[in-house]
Amino acid sequence: MKKILLAMTTLTVMAAASTASADSLGLRGGYYKGFYSANGQSASTDGTGSIGLQYSYSLDALSTLRGAIDLYPNMLGLQKLGFGGEVAYLRKIPTNMSSSVDMNVYVGAGLGVNYVGDSGTSDGLSYSYRFTTVNPTLLAGVNFYATPELGIFGELAGGPSFVFGSATAGSTSQSQNITGGFIHPRIGLTYTIR
Repeated sequence: MKKILLAMTTLTVMAAASTASADSLGLRGGYYKGFYSANGQSASTDGTGSIGLQYSYSLDALSTLRGAIDLYPNMLGLQKLGFGGEVAYLRKIPTNMSSSVDMNVYVGAGLGVNYVGDSGTSDGLSYSYRFTTVNPTLLAGVNFYATPELGIFGELAGGPSFVFGSATAGSTSQSQNITGGFIHPRIGLTYTIR
């Protein structure tokens, strides 16, 4: 009896350990669009595609921490490459859909920061600009697992957005902060490595 209890305890601990933590790497793409206003005027920018890498770590069967880095070819409509990073907490929602081993629904919250800048000379006049966006983020998505290791996901992220910018042309400089919101639908692939 003692051996059976010991074996059952060992199996329970091993099962808990295997489901409590897992690492996954992913590739994601999306479309980022900001909506802003400054001095009562619309300052919305062109949208841009995005491509990024992400790493996820499962805290338990329902909770995950995720970090990601993204590239934006046309950040804030400036025709320049922008860089971004995001950290998010994701929570699986127990639903009938999520009860399937192959699929689950999740919601989350996080914080993203994006940056774009440039400097140079135009018509003999030197210029530079720097813009940083800070995006508190809410998101919801669906994971589908084609195999136990390979997952496909789609999600919609969005929230308020704060832009901190400065520009210099010759000896003239200006700073401006604007507020608004953003949406960032994304799709991607993940691979569980542990």
